[in-house]
Amino acid sequence: MFRLAQYAVRVSHQAIKRPFICSNVRTYLSDTYQAFDKWDEALSTEILQKTNISELLIDVEDKLIRKKYVSSLDIEILAAKLTHVETTEDLKLAETILEKFRHTPEALDFQPSLAYSLIRNYLDLGQKERLLPILNDKVKYGIFLDRFSANLLLNAFLLEKKYKEAAQVCIDLMLQDQDDDQLTRALGLNACYNYYLIATEEDFKNTIVEEDDEDIVKVKVQFVRNLTNDDHYDLMDKRKLLGKTIAYLTRDANNSSLYSLHILGNILYKKFGRVCDILQTILDNDQLQVDEGIIKILEKELDAYVYNPEESKENLPQSAYRRLELIPEAARDIIKEKLLPQLRERNKIVPLDLKQFVETNLIDQAKLADKRDTSKHEQQINIWSRERQEQFDDQIHRFVIEQKKTNLMERLRLLEERDELLNFFENESRIIMHSQDKEFANENFENIPTTGENEYFELARQHYHWDRMEPRRSLHLDKKLRDEEMSDIRHWPSYKYLAENWKYDLVDYVPLNEKMKRRKEDLPPSGKPPYYKQHFF
Repeated sequence: MFRLAQYAVRVSHQAIKRPFICSNVRTYLSDTYQAFDKWDEALSTEILQKTNISELLIDVEDKLIRKKYVSSLDIEILAAKLTHVETTEDLKLAETILEKFRHTPEALDFQPSLAYSLIRNYLDLGQKERLLPILNDKVKYGIFLDRFSANLLLNAFLLEKKYKEAAQVCIDLMLQDQDDDQLTRALGLNACYNYYLIATEEDFKNTIVEEDDEDIVKVKVQFVRNLTNDDHYDLMDKRKLLGKTIAYLTRDANNSSLYSLHILGNILYKKFGRVCDILQTILDNDQLQVDEGIIKILEKELDAYVYNPEESKENLPQSAYRRLELIPEAARDIIKEKLLPQLRERNKIVPLDLKQFVETNLIDQAKLADKRDTSKHEQQINIWSRERQEQFDDQIHRFVIEQKKTNLMERLRLLEERDELLNFFENESRIIMHSQDKEFANENFENIPTTGENEYFELARQHYHWDRMEPRRSLHLDKKLRDEEMSDIRHWPSYKYLAENWKYDLVDYVPLNEKMKRRKEDLPPSGKPPYYKQHFF
C-alpha cells in the first residue's frame, strides 16, 4: 500500500519534457562517434529490459533505509535505466539514492560505467544542467568524467551556446587533471574562450555569504588549520579558475594561436612569470607569433596590477620540487622593458582571429576523432556491458550457493533431530552418564544466584565475608573490580590503601577483640585506667 501511494504521489509531479531532436541541426560530434546504435544495444540487454525503474527506485531506497546496504550492481542498473523516468521527482530520488550509496562501504566498487550512464541518460532527458552540482560535489556524489562522457556533455552545451556551463565542466576536468585527448581540449578551449568573450564583471564576482552574528555558532576544536592556498583546489577566484583552465588546455601548444591562448590563460591566472617564459619562447622561434589583442590585454593587466599582501600570505611557501617563478613586480618590468620591445621590433605582434581558430580547430579535431576514436568508444561500451553481465551472473551464482548452504544446514538439523528420536532407547545409558558427569555450579550461600535483586545488595553480597563482621571492599556502586578479584573473596591480593592493611600502621588502632575486652573491664579506649585510679607505688 505504501509503494502504491508513493508511486501515485510521484506521478502527480511535473513530467520531464524530453528534448526534440531535429536531423538538420549542426553538431560538432558525428552520430557515429556518439555511438547511438551501440548505446541502444547496451540498453536492450536482458538485465535492463526486465527491470522496472519505478519499482527499482523504491526497492533500492528501502534497502538503504532499512538495511543500509545496496550492491553497486543495483546502482549501476538504476543509472542505466534513468532514461525511462517520467518526472523530475524521480530524478531527485535517484540523486538522493546516489548520495546515500556514496557513503556506504559498497561504494568502493564504484564503476566508471555508472558515471557514463548517468551523463548519457541526463543528456537524453534534457536535464544536463542538473549535472553541474553533481559534478562539483565529489564527496557527496563521487561522479568523475571520462573522456567520452566529457566530450558528449561539452558538445551538448556548445550546441546550445551555453558557454558558461561548458566552462564549468572544463574547470572540473582541470581540477581532476585527468588524461584527456585532443578532442576534449578543442571542445574545452572553444567553451572557455567564448565564455571569456561574453563574460562580464558580475560573472567573475565571487559571491560571499555574510552570516549574522546570531547565526554563528562557535565550536571548540583540537586545532585550527593554517589559512593557506594550494593554488589548485583552494582556488575560489572565478577569473583565476578560468585562466588556469585555459592554460591547462593549451599546455602542449604548437602554433601561434595556441601560444596566444596560453598567454591569455596565464594572464587571467595572474602568473606573469610564466608569461615571460612563453614570450621568450616566441622570440626564440621564428615561426611563432602572438596575437595583438592578447598583448593589449597583457599590458592592461600589468598596469592594473596592485600588490596585495593578504593574497601573498595565503600562498604556500616555495617548494623545492616546484620551479622558481618571478614575482609579479619583477615580471612586469621584464615584460614591459625587454620582451615587448623585442617582439615589436621583430614584427611578431600580429592580429589573429582566435575565435575563428577555436571553431575550426574543434571541427578538425572532431573529424580526426571520428576516424580514430569511434571504434574505441564502441569497444568501451561493449566492455562495460560485458562487465555488468559478468557481475550479474556472479551475484546470482553466489546467491544460489548461499541458498544451497542454508538448505543443507536445515536438512542436517532435521536429520539430527530425527536420529535422536529414533535412537533414544539405544543411547539412553550414554545420555544419563553424560548428564551425571556434567559439573554443576557450587550452590553455597555465597554462590547462590540472586536474580532480580537490587544492584546494591548484589554488590554487598559479593564484597562481604559472611563469616566475619568486617567489610573487605568498598560498597560504592562506582567501584570497578577485576574478574579475578571477584572470583574468590577469601584470597584477595594485598592492597596497600585498603583499611584492613593500613590500619595496622596507625598509632591509635585497637583490634576488635581488645575493644571488647576493655569494654568488659570498663576501661577507656586508651586501655589505661584514669589518672586518679593509677597506682604509682
